[in-house]
Amino acid sequence: MNGKLILGGVAALGLGGWFWAGSTEVEAGGEARSGELFAVQRGDLRITITENGTLVAKDSQKVTPKIRGQGKITSLVDEGKSVEEGEVICQLDPTEIESRIETLELEVLQSDASLKAAKTELEIKEVENVAAVAKAEVTVEKAEKELEKYRDGEAPQQRKKLEVAIKDAETEFNRAEKNLEDSKKLLTENFIKRSELEDHQIKYERAVVQKEGAELDMQIFEKYTHPMKLKDLQTALDDAKRELQTAKKRGESELAQKRVSVTQGEKRLVAQQKQLDERKEDLDNMTLKAPCPGIVLYGDPHQPWYRENIKVGGEIWGGHTVMTIPDLRVMQVKIEVHEADIDKVKVDQIARVTMDTYPGLVLEGKVSKIASVAGNQEWGGSSEVKKFDVEVTIHGEGIEKQMRPGISAKAEVEVETRKDALYVPLQSVFAADGEQFCHVMEPGKGPVRRKVEIGPSNDNFVEVVNGLQQGEDVLLYNPVLPESNKKADGAEAAGDGTEATEPAAAEKGDGKS
Repeated sequence: MNGKLILGGVAALGLGGWFWAGSTEVEAGGEARSGELFAVQRGDLRITITENGTLVAKDSQKVTPKIRGQGKITSLVDEGKSVEEGEVICQLDPTEIESRIETLELEVLQSDASLKAAKTELEIKEVENVAAVAKAEVTVEKAEKELEKYRDGEAPQQRKKLEVAIKDAETEFNRAEKNLEDSKKLLTENFIKRSELEDHQIKYERAVVQKEGAELDMQIFEKYTHPMKLKDLQTALDDAKRELQTAKKRGESELAQKRVSVTQGEKRLVAQQKQLDERKEDLDNMTLKAPCPGIVLYGDPHQPWYRENIKVGGEIWGGHTVMTIPDLRVMQVKIEVHEADIDKVKVDQIARVTMDTYPGLVLEGKVSKIASVAGNQEWGGSSEVKKFDVEVTIHGEGIEKQMRPGISAKAEVEVETRKDALYVPLQSVFAADGEQFCHVMEPGKGPVRRKVEIGPSNDNFVEVVNGLQQGEDVLLYNPVLPESNKKADGAEAAGDGTEATEPAAAEKGDGKS
């Protein structure tokens, strides 16, 4: 810190914040006469806080390879090189991935051919199932017709034929029986020969056989032929119906298998195509490009142990940070502000940034962040000097072309401007017994100690609220201090008769190394 003013009495009164201010800008500057006096001036007093800090990038982009597994570095940009967005900064060996891509392309072709074949088999099976079901339905229909034809047509017709045959046999039997009886009577009366009787006897016996045969045919038809025929036809119909159901179920089962084969082929092809796309993406990711303009830093600053692998021939894993590139498009200055001044600093206050590295360059920025807790306290202990981290964000076009992170910078934060203020140099104000005073050169009396009330200050000047008038001359030293060899012309060393006091403008350390 560059502040030099310390007023012990004012600090005790809780007004010490203004002692630690930075540089100044005075509209109406005064000149000390003979190097010992300063005429009290009136004008605009610019109150600022100036602190030294470090230039950093507001954001840093980490370059992480989006690969699966590990890769070998084949080319690498030099650390510290400035790169533009999209510039190639690292190349990994693509040999293994290219080989895997060729294998996957062949597998995709095979799977595609298998899928087309499976779809064709499915289409064929669908047609076959339709034909098989139609054929089975025709068989069922024919079996139903055969059963209906026999039950309603052939069986009744055959029954009638058998009934007619029985009636014919009975008629023939009755006729043969009557002829036989008549022949027997005629033979006893010798009207016919015995041979005729024998003929009638044979016809009668034949008629008996025919009559019994016809009746037996009817019995066989009713008891065996008709029921067995009906059962055979019904069985054929039931078989046809079962075959129809079997054809449907078999077709559905085989179709399901074919569909499963098609689904498996589709999933296999999708999975292989996804793997192929991923490997092609991996191949693209083997080339690492700068995500933003900046300066290349190897590894991750928070993981320095991984840095040794960042070299040509080194093995790196996906997800590990290969490089860190500070984004130079938005830069910041990180400073530390003393606790006495931190309440003066507000977000969005204007700040001017200068750097010894770039002489003559003045950049404008704003306070963007103020720490809530002092940041330089040691763990488990306390520090006499407590400071708060403050970030000043620089804005402006083209800054990234000349900014380099890590260089020293100075930020001058503009706190306020005291309009039409009376002011004197810091070294002309002293403190004793909780009060502030100046040595005023009064005509004919020499230096006279006078109590003053002071206001805000900066590194060079302090506002005098009460106690002095514009144009009055004040000493730039304390004439009563023993170690001071300077004396005002024509004035006694202790014209006011007070005891010696400490100078209020004694140099104060800022705790920086």
